[in-house]
Amino acid sequence: MFERFGNIVPPPITLEDAIKSGRLVDYEYHPHPVNLDEQEAAEWKSLTKRISLEIARSSNNEGENGKLSLKTKMLLIQRSRIAKKARVKPGLAVGVIKREYEPGQRWLVYCEDADQLAETIRLLADAGLSPLEYHSNMTGDKSAALAYFRQFGGVLVSIRCLDEGVDIPAVSHAFILASSQNPRQFIQRRGRVLRKSPDKHMAVIHDAIVIPVAGDDDKSQTSLLRAEIARAMQFARSATNKMAGIELEAIALDLGIQVDNAGYAGIEEEELSE
Repeated sequence: MFERFGNIVPPPITLEDAIKSGRLVDYEYHPHPVNLDEQEAAEWKSLTKRISLEIARSSNNEGENGKLSLKTKMLLIQRSRIAKKARVKPGLAVGVIKREYEPGQRWLVYCEDADQLAETIRLLADAGLSPLEYHSNMTGDKSAALAYFRQFGGVLVSIRCLDEGVDIPAVSHAFILASSQNPRQFIQRRGRVLRKSPDKHMAVIHDAIVIPVAGDDDKSQTSLLRAEIARAMQFARSATNKMAGIELEAIALDLGIQVDNAGYAGIEEEELSE
């Protein structure tokens, strides 16, 4: 697109510009640091070794021209899903929602897949809440679920099918369990909860941030923290509660990560179809 139409016409409209102009609402951002369990950390380390070997093999193959091989990309996606599906995440979300949910609020919980969605719904129900589900393979009426959510509120648990095409501006809270570094999905998920609606002046975003137990214990998890911090800092910089960014910077520095060099990129499924 840039080759055909040229660069972005200045000045670019930033998130801060959209909030100041009244197109989006202000928001609070609350990152929740969590760790991989022992089995997940071992799987992460094993995949990191396989990735390193595959990159080394590809670099010796002149036909690759410095690009990541398809096998490397698949391994990177497989590794990223360990963090997205960390077993501690559903319990974390339910604990926060049970503590903070008030009748009439509209909470949207983003899950990675059907297994994580089912576990989150089960725990919400056990906690005395009445969650709604929304995904492409659900057996119930998707339209009815959205209509109820729009009118009465509640907790709607979804997979990525809510990223595009469904407009629910009254969403007041979001809990991101499926953390993505894909910029398009990242922007959509943040924008979903920031849309203006009558009597809505503030949104709240909760985010499960997977970090290593300690940077010196396992250097293979440094890339995990780097990707998670890069995404989280994008949320924190425009939030009304500035302490979120300060806390994230402290976590990164404690584990030896320079926030300014964290970068902002990830290997996601969409890239493989291009």
